[in-house]
Amino acid sequence: MIKSLSLVIGLMVLLFSACTNDINEVKRLGDAQEYPVSTTRKVEMTYSDSARLKAKIKAPLRETYVGDRQEVVFPEGIRVEFYDSKGRIESKMRSNFAISYTGKDRLEARNNVVVENTSGDRLETEHLIWEQKEDRIHSDVFTRITSPDRVIYGDGFESNQDFSKYRILKVRGVINLNE
Repeated sequence: MIKSLSLVIGLMVLLFSACTNDINEVKRLGDAQEYPVSTTRKVEMTYSDSARLKAKIKAPLRETYVGDRQEVVFPEGIRVEFYDSKGRIESKMRSNFAISYTGKDRLEARNNVVVENTSGDRLETEHLIWEQKEDRIHSDVFTRITSPDRVIYGDGFESNQDFSKYRILKVRGVINLNE
């Protein structure tokens, strides 16, 4: 009986001493915000207002987070097509990474962001914000806009979402290509 009791106590000591948990690791693993609640591949999403198509987003990967985070992440980048009232593509945007903030109607594109419109203007930057309800895109970082006759550099820009009317902030220089 004493041997059995000693054996049981010995096994319990061994069992409890073999299991160690770092409390920070346990908290990290239990934090649902750190992991997506859903992951989707080959995504195509449409944005419309009053039954009018405004934009289409295509992405190879979409991760959705809930809780305090409330965001949708596109870790492998996105491609966006912006449409006019007749359903024609007005401009296109692409980036290597994007994040959409649920409930804020705001999308941030980062890393090699390029926007092109049907007039031949091309915007290049590392960070762009698309305010979906305002039909506006903007940035406050280095921006290069190339049009058929010039190149403009600046630290930021503001534009309507179809990139047909834009304003460069803190212009650094204008280069006329016709000269």
